[in-house]
Amino acid sequence: MQFNDVTNRNGIIQAIERESKLGLGTVSDNAAPDYYLDYFTMKINEWLHIVQHWIQEVNDEWPYDDDNNTGSIPEVYNFSADTQIYTLDNDITKIRKVEFHDATKNASKGWSDADYYYESDRIEDLYGQDSGSPSKYFMQGRNLIVDVPVDITKTDKYRITYDRRGTEFVVSDTTKEPGFEKRFHWLVVYGPVMDWAIGRNPDIFQKCRLKVFGGGEGDPGALKTMLQEHYMNQNRNIIYKIGRESKNYD
Repeated sequence: MQFNDVTNRNGIIQAIERESKLGLGTVSDNAAPDYYLDYFTMKINEWLHIVQHWIQEVNDEWPYDDDNNTGSIPEVYNFSADTQIYTLDNDITKIRKVEFHDATKNASKGWSDADYYYESDRIEDLYGQDSGSPSKYFMQGRNLIVDVPVDITKTDKYRITYDRRGTEFVVSDTTKEPGFEKRFHWLVVYGPVMDWAIGRNPDIFQKCRLKVFGGGEGDPGALKTMLQEHYMNQNRNIIYKIGRESKNYD
């Protein structure tokens, strides 16, 4: 479902106008004093991130990426000579794997997994070292820091497998669609309308709440349940590594 289709009246914004009973054109016009398009764009973006959280809640083994993002995962970056600190792109939300490339090998070969650096005195290692081939990395804020300044004649590239957040909408968007499975785009209609209806219209609030959550957690007819069941089954053949182990402290 595209964001805003004033011609055919079947976009997300037009669905919000109908479900909220504000009327066609009321939101898309973005008129004073309510500026509804500004408000609902913010709420749609909030629900985009809620949907991403729900997806990863049930399938964290599958790297999440919005269909609207450009580039491919894993992504390859060039090392800089004698440099140890590299700033991550702002849309990266989780690092899953880091690899380093042997500069003497061709582009498709020579990759090796980097170990995460657990030593407590890592910062001291940033000073007074000769350049070499890194084998470890650690994270500090938005920075990826390797264990030695890089000699790019030995190690020239690094490759990161990561998750990226969903691409947010802006009020000028028209044909752009949410970057998750199309069957569940109604979550960014009912969710924002439900939030808007709090304290305004109990009937609309309850209708939207039932669409999103059904009669309770796990309701098979709820959009949240159907979304999570869909993404839970994306990788049917993998062995899930995430789990909880019971411990006896007696």
